[in-house]
Amino acid sequence: MRIHHFILAAALLTLDAAADSTECLHCDKHFLPQPLKLIPGRKYARDRRADILHVRLNVTPDFAKRTVSGTATLRFKPIALPLEKLQLDAVDLKITSITAAGAQVAEQQVTNDKLIITFAKAIAPDAEATVTITYSAQPEHGLYFRTPEMGYKAGDTQVWSQGEAEEHRFWFPSYDYPNERFTSEVICHVPKGMQVISNGTLQSEKPGADGLVTFHWLQDKPHVNYLIAMVAGYFHKLEDKAGDLPLAMLVPPSHTAQAANAFADTRKIIEFYQKEIGVPFAWDKYYQIYCLDFIAGGMENTSCTFEAADMLFNSDTEQLRSLHSLDAHETAHQWFGDLVTCRDWSHLWLNEGFASYYTVLYEEQKFGNDAMKYSLWKEAQQVLQANDTRPIVWPDYGDPMQQFDSRAYPKGAWVLHMLRSQLGADLYRKCIKAYLERHRNSIVRTEDLQDVIEEVSGFSFDQFFDQWLFHGGVPELKIDYAWDAASKQAKITVRQTQKLSDQVRLFRVPLPVGFAIAGQKELLRVKADVSKEVEDFYFHLPAQPELVRMDPDYTVLAKIAFTPSGPMLDKQLQSDVIGRLLAISTLDEKHIDKLGKALREDAFYAVRAEAAKALAKIAEPEARAALIAGSSNQPDARVRRTIVQSLAALNTAESQDTLWRMAQSEKNPDILASIIESWGARPGDATVATELRKHLSGTSFNSSIQLAAIKALRAQDDESAVPDVLTRVQALNDLRGRDAGTAFDALAFLARRPTNAQRDAVREFLASKLTDPRNDWRFASAKALGTLRDPKALAVLEPLLAGSNDRIDPMREAAAKSVQDIRAGLESPADLKKLWDRVQQLQKQAEEQQKELETLKKKSQPATAEKKAGK
Repeated sequence: MRIHHFILAAALLTLDAAADSTECLHCDKHFLPQPLKLIPGRKYARDRRADILHVRLNVTPDFAKRTVSGTATLRFKPIALPLEKLQLDAVDLKITSITAAGAQVAEQQVTNDKLIITFAKAIAPDAEATVTITYSAQPEHGLYFRTPEMGYKAGDTQVWSQGEAEEHRFWFPSYDYPNERFTSEVICHVPKGMQVISNGTLQSEKPGADGLVTFHWLQDKPHVNYLIAMVAGYFHKLEDKAGDLPLAMLVPPSHTAQAANAFADTRKIIEFYQKEIGVPFAWDKYYQIYCLDFIAGGMENTSCTFEAADMLFNSDTEQLRSLHSLDAHETAHQWFGDLVTCRDWSHLWLNEGFASYYTVLYEEQKFGNDAMKYSLWKEAQQVLQANDTRPIVWPDYGDPMQQFDSRAYPKGAWVLHMLRSQLGADLYRKCIKAYLERHRNSIVRTEDLQDVIEEVSGFSFDQFFDQWLFHGGVPELKIDYAWDAASKQAKITVRQTQKLSDQVRLFRVPLPVGFAIAGQKELLRVKADVSKEVEDFYFHLPAQPELVRMDPDYTVLAKIAFTPSGPMLDKQLQSDVIGRLLAISTLDEKHIDKLGKALREDAFYAVRAEAAKALAKIAEPEARAALIAGSSNQPDARVRRTIVQSLAALNTAESQDTLWRMAQSEKNPDILASIIESWGARPGDATVATELRKHLSGTSFNSSIQLAAIKALRAQDDESAVPDVLTRVQALNDLRGRDAGTAFDALAFLARRPTNAQRDAVREFLASKLTDPRNDWRFASAKALGTLRDPKALAVLEPLLAGSNDRIDPMREAAAKSVQDIRAGLESPADLKKLWDRVQQLQKQAEEQQKELETLKKKSQPATAEKKAGK
């Protein structure tokens, strides 16, 4: 890429985000469903007028039309008061009929987001009734098809569900909120040769007279609505057992070669969790199904987790790719999130924080204590970089998906780590076991966890839960150290420097301090009970310490500013892994030799990688030489890739030459892709141009090498490459969604000049993708047309601005932004404002007209309801 020396530091920030791709992507924003509708105001758990006892779905997906039809049967009983109406969540469903047992249906009403069934006579409390709703849908959310008509391989045809947070309402009527548990069954009719996987156990698999095969699954243990799962399609299957528990891994047939890599840890994870948690796995089986272009990293449906096929990998990527973290995270949810479930989305951390922390614990089980601490380090960096001052328990979200962020995942994990550190591992396990056993098969709030911990431990955790969960931020500690030789006292001054507000207050933190004394093998550990804005702590020591470490065992989530003196820094470079990482982060141009040694010799890969980044940030000739010297004999691919990224950020003649030499021998495709991408900083180099076109025309798993070449050509701004890039992109019809965005944007950027002979051809190609069946491709093409800046594209973009509903529409927003960008190049600012006001006015009119049409449609819909006398 093109980079100048004065923006080197900014470019290196990207290295921090991409340093270790083995990090679980469960919280990667790309791998999460986006908010659908922002609703202002505080959110509280719903009223439960009826107890849903059982949900039975009997459905037939139509793969050609991408529709679903069938029946949803709900058995329920009123809780405390007579029930006159049953309100169910339902969006864009075509209701054909409703029948009832145990009640009579008087009428039905369909609103934008509800199906309201009114009974002829109120149902008495505790009296069971059943409604059966016949319906059909062409869902925009909740149920997703992957078919040949959409560009997927015929042998990979799939349909799969994704319920979290509240998306099942788009494909079946339901009580779509997490404070209600019930048993369920799924009956699904599919073409012969396909498999259907759902929750629980397979009751039957039978051929039907219509040529379809019927799969019947039963989940006889209660769970919440968003955990109902259904996937149907063609799969390659691997099987195993954890004791008597059946395990299986299913992948699309085109990914057969990658299946074993994804299944390597599952049995070990379950065995570890059962021992660590003390509660047996609760469900009848554990299947993992990899879904094409899945909209989340993974989804912990009870007994059958769905995961993104995007994440499957070949072994030649070495340590760069692993699914053990995703596997561990989603498997932990079978206890935390499934066996016990947050009662409303403000308490989401009880699902995600637990899953994230137990992933860290499995990291220790698999790789040791250094790996566990480094996982905590990465989690802490996410929290500190987010700088989010909202509380973890936060009811002011606009859409539930806004809760799925650094507060619920890494900060939630750290809350549990601090609890475990304060209680001790054994007492912590006892508390968590009691919490699960007391609340199994039910819904929970944060207070439920606190109550159990206080009851089991005997300690009060009021302040802990208040400051870490019901208030926001983290402690920011500026710490100074002084030694008084006369009294042999170490003085530690701690200042809390975080900005205080109603949400962020002073913290009370038990801050461990460690002193290394000559002749003693272990640190002398003491504790400072920090609670004030400024405090001094004095500790009598046998001798002046050789090293002072704040929180040496890494037990407190805090932003700590403490820089040891020079001799202490040398000592810290020989200490534990967190100490070494902290030392690396403070070394400057005066310590290039120490950084070079760490890069070459440190035992832990992450320290070597951090040393490489530190040398690149220094960027002086001696640092560059040390980085190049350390680039050889690096067996760990994670270090090699960081070195490649660091050399690319330097963008000097010697770094470019080193990268070129590395490319000739590098066998890891991910590292080779990083090197190829770095050639974007070498425009006009004929040798590089030839090599880029060679890689552009080649093949690789997930087209990773071709995409790297496209990125490099974009960075070079080589518009002569447009014909080659266009031809290649046209041929890559199976690109993953985010990769389509990369390719389309690069193509548009290269062809953006009005003088480019291929501009019309690029515009026509991108315009053709506006109607592609794949949502990601449509979105990518709408964005790329804005990058192209071709006024002729307005004819296809402006019709997309008319809104059809009040939900967030990424496609409409992308089209609007592209129209704005194109017009910005044509009009004066005043003309542009007038035009944009007119566009918004037209969009508002279109939305109002659409609402009127929907109202007329609902009024004209016959309110037929077949009535069936209750027994």
